[in-house]
Amino acid sequence: MSSFAPTSRNGRKLQEVEGDEKAPDSASTKAIKTFGLQRKRAEMIQRMSQEYLWKEWTHVTELHGVGKYAADAYAIFCTRKGDRVTPTDHMLNHYWNFLYGPKNTSIKIR
Repeated sequence: MSSFAPTSRNGRKLQEVEGDEKAPDSASTKAIKTFGLQRKRAEMIQRMSQEYLWKEWTHVTELHGVGKYAADAYAIFCTRKGDRVTPTDHMLNHYWNFLYGPKNTSIKIR
């Protein structure tokens, strides 16, 4: 049995992924095994992917498993609406400051 992973929301194009996603050793489970809690994460990613493609949603936080970090990253990297969010993650803050913050004081131009 095959399952599908999204490649584009607008075109609703799908890419075939080998394996039965319900099986414990599915392709997505193997791909994230090194992260730990692989079965739970694989199920969450699969559910979020299905909702991303097929659910009627207006804000990314309506999707399963999407919290503040993912919503901020989505706004910054995907929708170019990063100026509307205030990230709390330290690495997102660095990038946010580079794009939208006050003059970057860590870069000195002579």
